[in-house]
Amino acid sequence: MDFPVLHSHLVAEAARFKSAVLAADPKAVVPCCPDWDVTGLVDHVVEVYDDKVASMRLLREPVEADLPVRQGDVEARFDDALAELLGEFAARGPETLSYTWYGPDQTTGFWIRRMAQETLIHRVDAEQAAGLPVTVADGALAADGVDEFFEVMMAWGSRAYREWVGGVLEANDGLSIGFATEGRAWTVSVTPEGIDVTDGLTSKARATVSGSAHEVLLWLWRRTSVEAVTVEGDKAAAVAFYDMADTFAQ
Repeated sequence: MDFPVLHSHLVAEAARFKSAVLAADPKAVVPCCPDWDVTGLVDHVVEVYDDKVASMRLLREPVEADLPVRQGDVEARFDDALAELLGEFAARGPETLSYTWYGPDQTTGFWIRRMAQETLIHRVDAEQAAGLPVTVADGALAADGVDEFFEVMMAWGSRAYREWVGGVLEANDGLSIGFATEGRAWTVSVTPEGIDVTDGLTSKARATVSGSAHEVLLWLWRRTSVEAVTVEGDKAAAVAFYDMADTFAQ
C-alpha cells in the first residue's frame, strides 16, 4: 500500500479513535485488554506514538527517559502526541532512515505503516470499550494488516525472537492454516525453526479461515471471538492457531 494512502488511513483511524475515547467512560474496561481502562488505552497509544518519534530522531531504541511527560487531559495528551508523530512523518518522508525493531526495514515508512495498523486496532478497542458498533476497516488497509501480521509479526518475529517463542513453535509444530479474504490468500505453516508464509492456499493447510479482511484482521489480533470467522476443515487446528496468535499479537 502506498505511503500517502497509509498516512491518510492513520489520520482517519486516529480521528475515529479519539471520537470513541471521548464517547466512553474513562474508567470503562477495554474488553480485549482487561488490564486497561480507556484512560490506560489512551496513555498506551500516546506512549507508542512518542516512542516512534524518538526512534526516528535518535536512530536507536528509545528508553523511558527519552520520552516526554505529556500534560493535560487524555484528549490533550493524545492530540499533542499525534501532532508530533504526523509532523515527524511529514518532515522526513517514508524513505528516510529510522531505527525500527524490524531488521529488514530501517525506514520511516515502516513506522507509517505500523502506526496506521496500530491505530486501527486500538480504535477497535476504544469503540468496544465505549459500547459503540465497531467501524468496518477499509478493505485494503485491513488486508495490508493481515499481510503485516503474517510476514512481520509471525514469519520474521518467529525467527528474530525465537528465544521467547521457541516453546510455542515446538508446541504447534506442523500446524498449517489457510486464510482467504477478498482477493487475497495465504497459507501459514509452523515449524520448530519458525513460521513460513506462502501466498495462496496450499494442500498443506489443515483448515481454511475465511472472512472479510476486516474480520480476519480482528481475529488475528484477537479482537473478536474464535467463532467470528468461517472455518472449513479441522476446526480444532484453527482454534490452536487463534490461541497461538496471541503470542505474536504484541
